[in-house]
Amino acid sequence: MKGQDIHFSQFTRTEFLLNPAYTGAFRGNFRATTNWKDQWRSINNTFRTYASSAEFSFGKGRPRHPTYYAVGFYAAKDVSGDVELGTTSLGLSFSSLFQISRNQRLCFGVQGGYAKSGINASTMQWGSQYVGINFDPSLYDGDGIEYLPQQYWDVSTGIAYWYHKNDNERANRAPQDAKIGFAVYHLNRPENAFVISQNDRLPFRTVFQASALFETPIDYLYWFPNITAQFQGPQHEIVLGATAKYILMSGSKMTGFGTEMAVAAGLNMRINNVFDAIIPQIYLDVKGFSIGLSYDINMSGLNIASSYRGGFELSLRFTNPDGYTHKNPYRRAVTI
Repeated sequence: MKGQDIHFSQFTRTEFLLNPAYTGAFRGNFRATTNWKDQWRSINNTFRTYASSAEFSFGKGRPRHPTYYAVGFYAAKDVSGDVELGTTSLGLSFSSLFQISRNQRLCFGVQGGYAKSGINASTMQWGSQYVGINFDPSLYDGDGIEYLPQQYWDVSTGIAYWYHKNDNERANRAPQDAKIGFAVYHLNRPENAFVISQNDRLPFRTVFQASALFETPIDYLYWFPNITAQFQGPQHEIVLGATAKYILMSGSKMTGFGTEMAVAAGLNMRINNVFDAIIPQIYLDVKGFSIGLSYDINMSGLNIASSYRGGFELSLRFTNPDGYTHKNPYRRAVTI
């Protein structure tokens, strides 16, 4: 019963779970994402997780005020087991992205949310409800234990460094895009207990994340190493690996018009107290849309029951890019 926050294997599609400072830290001014994960379905009704998020940046295109801002919204729900143990959460995030050089920004973010967690006690079955081998739901159950949904407000914050290559005069070894961030979730330690007599509080969840997109000697081929480490109470999770991305069709860098198509594939590993899973994944980008598919191959001792079948995950993302004015292609114009 040592719980943990929800998580996705496609961590780059759930930035609101990684760091509030990542809100708006992307090339574009609007981004919307939806996620679905079904983990360990081969065992029973285990973890089913859903999430949607949206981000909007504003204040760009001001030469005298290079700092810009972003707001984000997220909604998430997870359900597990026959008693439907789960949490539904809604929240808002806000970030400030300060320019420290042409290609570098320091980002600060805060996030506030509301959550409701609980179980469906009506689906429980107790030994006292059996007469021999016959189950009678009308009999006394639960030894007088009363379960109530738990509602709480949540506060989180984070800081991040974001490098983004904006010109062609940088060194070739410099990444096209790189982020490193640290965040703390549940700063207010909200109370979270299903039984009235208990007084449990949600432990801090600290997150360290780093990733970068590098060019390779092969034209239009990039690679994306990454690492994410999360710690919460007695739980910890480390995900690391790399993805290769190939540009099949590039849009016009001068006008912002044209079709861009890319495919990416790679492999991540998840480690907690054991070597938990290998995660192959593939992404397809067409214009502003991107679809991601991944599968957790269970490698821990649980594979005796799971037969190495971990979980399928699907994501869909739309990004509206920053546009360029037609008359002056070297000057960015904010579009939406």
